[in-house]
Amino acid sequence: AKECPPINHAGGPLRMSQKSEPKLLCLIRHGQGKHNPRNNPLAIGFIPNMLKHDAPLTGKGKRQAAAIKSCMQALPFELVVVSPLSRTIETATQIFGDASTPKLLCPLIVERCTMPSDQGTPRSELLIKHPQLLTDGWLGVNELSEVFWPNRSIKNAEQEVAARVLRFKEWMLARPEACIAVVGHSAFFASMTGQPKLANCEAFWCELNTSGEVLNCKPLPLPPAAADDEM
Repeated sequence: AKECPPINHAGGPLRMSQKSEPKLLCLIRHGQGKHNPRNNPLAIGFIPNMLKHDAPLTGKGKRQAAAIKSCMQALPFELVVVSPLSRTIETATQIFGDASTPKLLCPLIVERCTMPSDQGTPRSELLIKHPQLLTDGWLGVNELSEVFWPNRSIKNAEQEVAARVLRFKEWMLARPEACIAVVGHSAFFASMTGQPKLANCEAFWCELNTSGEVLNCKPLPLPPAAADDEM
């Protein structure tokens, strides 16, 4: 498998492959994290968690992910690409953990890094925190750098994310799979699509065409048996 390059990978100008085919992508934002603001303005317990590294999911976030598990597993994804932050690993594990679809860690899609909660856990500690990465054979683990997230910055955050979006598109278009789920973050996805930020565990379907343009498209329909289960 062609692993995801690190954030600081050196390279020349980005070029979309002339041999690439469009990709059908399902972008899934992680479930509610301990750092995420709540709908209730009086619920301010999340604020200290914004100042802690690598915010995990709340109980509600895990339930949000579990709620979309059956419909997502019924779809013909050939690959699940996952940001190596804890909240996205936990979300992908809840949704796809027991599915046979390959799961691949990709540091290019970590969140815009403006708060400590957007900084990751070093690889050596991450493998202890999430042992399924090794026991379940997730791809990209060996290639993951010890420190895989960008430097925290408010001034340069948007420019840094935009550069990663371009690299991610190039990498995706070079892959052989045609239908891919991507478990990631609201600011990264908003930069990639130009759409409003997704809600927790909201899915956005799009086509990544060979020029790198992202086009909104209709979700894949569920197979009849799975659609009956959802009714």
